[in-house]
Amino acid sequence: MKLLPRQHAEPVMGSDVEGLLDSKIIIAGPKVSNITFMKTMLEISGFSNILTANESSGVIQHLRQGIKDDICDIDLILIESSLSGMTSRELRSVLDQFDEWQLIPIISLTEESQWDHAQVLTDLGHGVTTLLYHPLTAESFPPSVMTALAVKKERDIVAQRQIQLEDELAQLKVMEARLQFSVDHDDLTGLSNRRKLEQAIDVSLIQIQNFKTTSVLFYIDLDRFKVLNDAEGHAVGDAVLIKVANSLRSAFSPQDTLVRIGSDEFAVLIDNIDEQQAMEKAEELRSMFDGYSFEHQESQYHLSISIGVKFISADRGIIAGDILAHANQACYTAQERGRNRVHLYNSDDQEMDVLRHNVEWAPKIRTALKQENFLLEFQPIHDVKTNQVSHYECLIRMKGENNTLYYPNDFIPVAEAMGLIQQIDLWVVNHAFDLMRTMPKHISLAINLSSNIFLDHKLYPLVEKKLIETSVEPSRIIFEITETSAISNFEQTKKVVKELRSLGCGFALDDFGAGFNSYSYLKHFPVDILKIDGGFITDLENDPVDQLLVKSMIDIAHSLGKKTVAEFVEQQSTMDLLKEYGIDYIQGFLIGKPQSKVPS
Repeated sequence: MKLLPRQHAEPVMGSDVEGLLDSKIIIAGPKVSNITFMKTMLEISGFSNILTANESSGVIQHLRQGIKDDICDIDLILIESSLSGMTSRELRSVLDQFDEWQLIPIISLTEESQWDHAQVLTDLGHGVTTLLYHPLTAESFPPSVMTALAVKKERDIVAQRQIQLEDELAQLKVMEARLQFSVDHDDLTGLSNRRKLEQAIDVSLIQIQNFKTTSVLFYIDLDRFKVLNDAEGHAVGDAVLIKVANSLRSAFSPQDTLVRIGSDEFAVLIDNIDEQQAMEKAEELRSMFDGYSFEHQESQYHLSISIGVKFISADRGIIAGDILAHANQACYTAQERGRNRVHLYNSDDQEMDVLRHNVEWAPKIRTALKQENFLLEFQPIHDVKTNQVSHYECLIRMKGENNTLYYPNDFIPVAEAMGLIQQIDLWVVNHAFDLMRTMPKHISLAINLSSNIFLDHKLYPLVEKKLIETSVEPSRIIFEITETSAISNFEQTKKVVKELRSLGCGFALDDFGAGFNSYSYLKHFPVDILKIDGGFITDLENDPVDQLLVKSMIDIAHSLGKKTVAEFVEQQSTMDLLKEYGIDYIQGFLIGKPQSKVPS
């Protein structure tokens, strides 16, 4: 009989009796009359699944035939003590050797004349559930059988619960092992993680200090992995990372500590290696990944790696965090110098000075944005034809501690690198419009914009809103964008420029001539004014090449219906020469320096 597992073993209730009547019972004894009598009594009581045996071999045969799927369906054995070849104690010993039979209860039967009290105690001590003697009666025999079957049911329930507990314990152990593994390993690649790396570096530092050995840490970053990840999705990106991890496994020995640091960053700690060997190994690794390709749905992506190398020797005071930071900085330098290269950490690397400068300045810029610590100055632009100032260029400044004034070269590159330039652009646009309310209506303002602002959906709605709020004539607004910025996002920039010009605003292309494709882009770029790069103006009188280039820029601009501005004009002789070339506007210290207010 197969019993379903329960959470707790419960006593047999009246409703369970019918289930016990289906139990499979073996009656074994040498006397056919006794077997027939017992079988008849049980059948009259409602039992129907009864097997008989006259020899011990028959009992074993029934037991073997009852096994299916590692479970035996025999629920009870009634055995005469006079059965040849096997006593109840010997039968119990046989049953206990097999898991399938261990739970089967035994009722031992003996003749009243052969009753031995000492033997009774011995049999009970060897797993016999019940002891009965002949002659059996209808009042005592079926209830004894029912009781033994109830014991079997209780044993089945307890055994099932024990199996459940063992399974739960095994699952808990597996979960514990997985949790312990995840503490030190990366879930995606199975590599060790940063925690394990820091522990390994600590061990290496002890060996280096005590035994004068040397080690190296490689910091590896997949070049332009984000392009693939964004284009194909994270599932494909994960597949690439797993493939890269397996390639790295094959490139290093089990003694090396290979880890995944972050998204597309890996690191390897190698002990007992000198600097030359380390650089050779790093270069081999870079070469192995050079041209590394990955195909997905007919698209093929080529990846490469940048490697930062930190050589570790006996340097007192250095800790694991410092070593990891140095290796990361070396990798950053390798990427800044063109990617797909190896770079050995050097504290004098200029790229790190720039990075530290950016990190130092970023909080200052955020504070300035939050506390409105920016201000605008205005530099006049002279109209050659009218011999008057026609408009002013807005130049942003940042106020620091103790009334220190910072100029764009101090903070604009940082703002561009740290993703803050768009907020500055929007601040300038907002405040420039507000200031125009107080300015004479014949004065126009030139407002500088970065390339990133043309990717921001807030620019056009802000300009449209400020035009309505301030009632400023759109023609008084001239937005300036540098040539290099326009080229970097040409199509998107061109689209936004057209939208702003449709409002009536003008556009100037600043630093014209600095790029290699100036004339090619000028043909298709919708601007009204060209501001010639100051590099062509500062030595215009003495440089024939600059003279030819400036004159050609002015002529081409005019042929395209555009006005021209010359920046950095500081001498009257330069201005005279530019007038001769037909320049439209002059800007520079000769005309006027930036000032905090626009003259009335």
